[in-house]
Amino acid sequence: MSQPPNLLKAFATTSPGLERVLADELVQLGAKQVHKGRAGCGFSADRVGFERVTLSLVTAHRVLWTLGEVEAQDAERLYRAVRELVRWQGIVPADKTFAVFATCRDTPAFRDARFAGLRVKDAIVDAVRDATGQRPDVAPDDPDVLVRVSIAHGRGIISLDAAGKTSLHARGYRTEAGEAPLRESLAAALPRLAGWDAKVPLVDPMCGSGTILIEAALAARHIAPGILRRDYGFMRWPGFKATRQDAAIAALRAHVRPNLEPPLIGFDLDRALLAVAAANAERAGVSADIRFAVGDATSVSDLPDEGLLVTNPPWGARMGDELSTVELLRAVAAHWRTRGRWRAAVLVPDQEAAHALGLLEERVIPLEAGGRDVLLVTGRLA
Repeated sequence: MSQPPNLLKAFATTSPGLERVLADELVQLGAKQVHKGRAGCGFSADRVGFERVTLSLVTAHRVLWTLGEVEAQDAERLYRAVRELVRWQGIVPADKTFAVFATCRDTPAFRDARFAGLRVKDAIVDAVRDATGQRPDVAPDDPDVLVRVSIAHGRGIISLDAAGKTSLHARGYRTEAGEAPLRESLAAALPRLAGWDAKVPLVDPMCGSGTILIEAALAARHIAPGILRRDYGFMRWPGFKATRQDAAIAALRAHVRPNLEPPLIGFDLDRALLAVAAANAERAGVSADIRFAVGDATSVSDLPDEGLLVTNPPWGARMGDELSTVELLRAVAAHWRTRGRWRAAVLVPDQEAAHALGLLEERVIPLEAGGRDVLLVTGRLA
């Protein structure tokens, strides 16, 4: 199917396992031709819709405007194809800086991705120079336009990165975190995968720096990432209009809901980490929606009669006594079965840890966190 002339072809990346959640987000945001891919989803949108999607997605890492696909069997063919791909002077004008980041696999000519990136950079510079008589500057640390090149099996996809140098998962509220914190994008996905509808309490009994709770509160109140984060790569592209951006942010703010009822609750044994969580929630604008308190996940009693437990437990860490991950999860599950009608969604390292919870109607979802394979296990505690 050919692409309508007013629509951009795009691809949003995410962590493996979150493609369905991301696809649902894109559909809800009005994106067209949404389809799941490898660690992301393709879609189409006009320029306004493309920018709105970038401001609004919570499970995406990057939103890429796909300029086209090129031959990349060797350096010379890659150079020629990129140079002829588009009118580069309209995308990287001589008064804009740019950078190229490349990834390569299964292409013998490009065993070093940096070499591929260099040839793409040369092609862009030469194309702009021939068209305008001037050369754009390369600024790898802070480019106006970030060009991404993905080469596999002798074919290359050339895209512009709407996020810029910083992944979309970084909202800006988390200036401190505990050991091995979850990316905000994954934290945001966990309650969604568990089917939380914000009508029952959500508790994280090992909340650390509070990321799961903060992301749940942001989602429930419809506070889009674009309200918190004001620096995006597309804001430095040719054709960007500040008035359009102001209107988009105003529209996002108009959809924000009031404070939550019931509130969210976070427990942890580390008082210092709870202070970090509270500060993060304050910066995110959801401090009134979350109650943080010192508590042990295996014995806490100040709880509602029902709700959803969502947590990323400290695998192999200690909670008062030395406990293995399996022992810890067994103790947590045994205690929470006595606290009423609770469902759980727990991120675990393996099947043994998943089964230790003994959940009814168990569902196990493969995911990735911190570069390693993990599992989200969901179900009823009693």
